[in-house]
Amino acid sequence: MSALSKKGAVLFVIGSLNIGGAENQMVLLATHLKKRGWQCYVFTLEKQGALRSELAKQNILVRDGGMRKGDLRLDLKGAPWKIIFAMGVLLKMIFDCKPAVVHAFLPLATFLGALCGRLMNVPLIITSRRALGKHQERYAFLKIPDRIANRLSHQVAVNSQAVWDDTIQRDRIDPSKLALIYNGISTSQFSEMNPDRVSVRRSLNILPDDKVIITVANLIPYKGHSDLFKAIQIVSRRFGNVKVLLVGEDRGIQEVLMNEITVLNIERHIRFLGLRHDIPQLMAASDLSVLPSHEEGFSNVLLESMAAGLPVVATSVGGNSEAVVHGVTGWLTPPHHPDKLAERMIDLLINEKKSEKWGERGRVLVKRKFSVERMVSRHLALYNQIARGIPGIRRCFVNKTINDHHVKHESNTPLKKEP
Repeated sequence: MSALSKKGAVLFVIGSLNIGGAENQMVLLATHLKKRGWQCYVFTLEKQGALRSELAKQNILVRDGGMRKGDLRLDLKGAPWKIIFAMGVLLKMIFDCKPAVVHAFLPLATFLGALCGRLMNVPLIITSRRALGKHQERYAFLKIPDRIANRLSHQVAVNSQAVWDDTIQRDRIDPSKLALIYNGISTSQFSEMNPDRVSVRRSLNILPDDKVIITVANLIPYKGHSDLFKAIQIVSRRFGNVKVLLVGEDRGIQEVLMNEITVLNIERHIRFLGLRHDIPQLMAASDLSVLPSHEEGFSNVLLESMAAGLPVVATSVGGNSEAVVHGVTGWLTPPHHPDKLAERMIDLLINEKKSEKWGERGRVLVKRKFSVERMVSRHLALYNQIARGIPGIRRCFVNKTINDHHVKHESNTPLKKEP
């Protein structure tokens, strides 16, 4: 028997290990399962990825399909034929690891994971929908693999009520096949560490009295940066010392965005920081977190902002209203309305005591409802709940789950909706 063949193993399948919301959640789940004694493996279609090092720290084996960034483009202009080779690598990995569970994330990866898992008779197939199905509108051909993945899965996990509703509407899936498990974050990096706000600001050439807004979002059209810029033009009339930290990888629109801020004459207020790995420090230097997206499944950034004690202003799209309590931890505004966005931003920048109170409420909410420990325990309870009905893995998987003290209290709890 291969050295990799350990009963109860979980094999995660995902498109890449680049920094992103779904990728971060998958890595968190895998690393925390490993810490609890589970054997975890990861298959990624793309070879490179910044998060690969996080898995290596936990000695989690990663294999890849050999694809490079750009090979797998949903407009089929990349190198889609390479998927055939990647599929062969995945089948071989399943043969070597003999996992009890294949858990796949994101479009196409869910299709490949579910299909290969079924072909190799993996006892339990889970796929995760992490966002609204807008990708089906942009790339209509993805409707078919999405629905096949749903059919081949024993359970489809979603991360917000908004994604739940959207999946039912788009894919006509049986609601009994869905399980809602909210994202979780490790709050310690935001709450336990106490970055020196003054020194962080100094390193960014920001004055102590400047009003600092942070927006963490890759530069993608639907993230709403253009709306943010129009709102900042309004805010700057009230606060001439406002600074905006834009954190995120350029996905091809930065030049367009820079032209927009030039036209709006707000260049001195905007900082493009690119991809960063010091988000807690940047948030410690900020007064307000803003997310102007046009669509979201469930935003990790909102949870991170609240964990850092920041009040938030976000658009009322997707699962944002499930993270932000309107008028309690932040403001929700309609998308595509820069004037409304500006109004709420000004309100929280003016009322510092209210901002501080709302930020603290958000911190408490995240610890109670969106901790990584809760997210991991809910996944273990889901695996256990489904496995109870599959005799083939009772011995190798269910008993281990029941003996896991972290999930004892939830092992018999229905997971169709989060409490």
